[in-house]
Amino acid sequence: MTRLDNKVALVTGASRGIGRAIAERLGSLGASVVVNYRGGQEQADAVVGAIERGGGKAVAMRADISVVAEIQALFAATLERFGRLDIVVANAGIAKNAPSILDFTEADYDLLYNLNAKGAFFTLQQAARHVADNGRIVYIGSSTTAFPMIQHSLYGSSKMPGRFVVESLAKELGPRGVTVNTVLPTATEGAGLHADGLRPGVKATVETNYPMKRAGTPKDAADLVEFFVSDLAGYVSGQHLLASGGAPS
Repeated sequence: MTRLDNKVALVTGASRGIGRAIAERLGSLGASVVVNYRGGQEQADAVVGAIERGGGKAVAMRADISVVAEIQALFAATLERFGRLDIVVANAGIAKNAPSILDFTEADYDLLYNLNAKGAFFTLQQAARHVADNGRIVYIGSSTTAFPMIQHSLYGSSKMPGRFVVESLAKELGPRGVTVNTVLPTATEGAGLHADGLRPGVKATVETNYPMKRAGTPKDAADLVEFFVSDLAGYVSGQHLLASGGAPS
């Protein structure tokens, strides 16, 4: 079993969905976890509470990941609190779809790119600057970057820059023993666009086209993060692991 005792982990966008599942998993494995949130303080506090009830250590820290200065302050506060940083999971993101690329607005573009592209880039930059030698960096991407779909043209494109940075950063940080990888979740029930359940039409698509007859879950993503941060993945870097249950998208 993976153990992360004496490790410090920072998870962005960790107050709900996939981020929450990852934070709680890392806490259950012994890591001290920084639960980042932007607007849901009560939700973030609930994650901290869940980790602490399981015997782990955690603290909630607010930062808007679309604002570079707040990303920098988040990392500084983490180091001030714990003195080190071993694991960074760049999870914060926002999804929005539309019937056609013609339906997206400039405001939509700015909203998604400011968080999904700029926020991810500068989170990964700060991770590269501050993570300890032999540390782990994981970016939570999207299966839409592997299987483009019309409705997700803006969202998928905003998640693509992070994939490039992961491959580049894996080369740059390799000499320090730091691994950098991506988890690519498919449609995830309980997260993102499907936080309140699968959206209309998606359930039928899942039942028809997904070999396992189900959508992904936050647990599925947390399982892969656990692998990437474990010693088992010490020689795995610059990779994008698709969590789709064999589905074509």
